[in-house]
Amino acid sequence: MPARHSRATIVSVAVVSIGLAALLHEGLGHGVTAWLRGDLVTELTSNHLSSLRPDRMVEAGGTIVNLIIGAICLALSHGAGKRADARYFLWFFAAVNLLQGAGYFLFSGLFGVGDWNAVIAGLAHPAALRAAMALLGAVLYVVCVRRLAVALRPFVATHAEYNTLARLPYLAACVFYCIAGAFDPLGVRLLLLSTIPAAFGGISGLLWADVFLPRTTPTQPLAIKASSAWVWTAIVFGGAFVVVLGRGIEFKP
Repeated sequence: MPARHSRATIVSVAVVSIGLAALLHEGLGHGVTAWLRGDLVTELTSNHLSSLRPDRMVEAGGTIVNLIIGAICLALSHGAGKRADARYFLWFFAAVNLLQGAGYFLFSGLFGVGDWNAVIAGLAHPAALRAAMALLGAVLYVVCVRRLAVALRPFVATHAEYNTLARLPYLAACVFYCIAGAFDPLGVRLLLLSTIPAAFGGISGLLWADVFLPRTTPTQPLAIKASSAWVWTAIVFGGAFVVVLGRGIEFKP
């Protein structure tokens, strides 16, 4: 029997979603916040933003934007009805934003690095703050995974289809993000300490969210059809993302 879901379309959605989420995090979250606070941005890449006078609000902006956009997209996915491609894109885009956002609290709390470690730098009782941050991140992450599993159920006719709908795009998104990050001018250290953990760790909830799938199966499950529009969008957007933001854009102060 032919597969109900087009893997090419699903991989294309994953590439576009992870790239857009990175742009939101670095460009809108960090970059626009820096601009609003009178800071001067000097460099923007797929994985970092540099500015002359970073502060706590700038560091926090990326995660906050991801969480807000993720929550909005997850809510919108419920209202997309039977428009399977649009609904699936909203779901996966929500997953990337929510999981990376929630995961950042856990990552910074456990390892003492990253944006939220910079947010609490210099504050009193750093160990307690990191413990609270890690706990918040863990709880929020599980809540997000559970919500995402419920929202995906209309697509999952059999439990085996979860591999195609969640684990395949997880791998595609992570590999694509790391390819772009490999060109970052900050070098291999950033790749190992930030890019790879943010990708493979940040959205790793997709690997095990199926434990929260509701037991009731959909009577008319939605299907992701083959779409040349999605494939070409991923090729053009993905290529531009790697070529332009891989090496980054420099801004003269």
